[in-house]
Amino acid sequence: MVLEMNTRSRRAVALVLALLPTFLLGCAGQPGGETDSYDVDEAREEIWGKEQAIYAARGDGDLQTYINNTSEHYMGWPPGWDQPSGLEKLREGAKGFTQYKEEELTMTFGDITFSGDTAVIYYSTHRTRLPTGEAVDQRFEIIHVWTREEGEWRLVGALGRTKPPAA
Repeated sequence: MVLEMNTRSRRAVALVLALLPTFLLGCAGQPGGETDSYDVDEAREEIWGKEQAIYAARGDGDLQTYINNTSEHYMGWPPGWDQPSGLEKLREGAKGFTQYKEEELTMTFGDITFSGDTAVIYYSTHRTRLPTGEAVDQRFEIIHVWTREEGEWRLVGALGRTKPPAA
């Protein structure tokens, strides 16, 4: 089979071949490409420390620590909510949360995985007191997605679910 190309086709192919290296170099800077340099062990400790700080502050009626560690692109879906919501809803909720200072829970690290500038952490919580002070026995499984933005780990996604009963 002989492939004949007219002048227009040859120019189009030449243009694609000329631009391909630039395109591929640009893709390397996109998510999934080259990343900020970080030590995985240090990142694991940093992210787990941020998670613990968020819950400790929440127990004192403070959601600002959560907000301060969250990306502007955040989307979260807490247990019991009908649908996920963004950072604006979190900010709105923080305004009235300061009166709730009695939550008690323990956290158990599950695992964490990294891919480029993204980390996904898995852990469980056991809440024994609601923020209002009522005693409970509630267990949750949490997945948080963290991303590196300008060299800092920021929470970009969250999903929590009630822990299923043991089989």
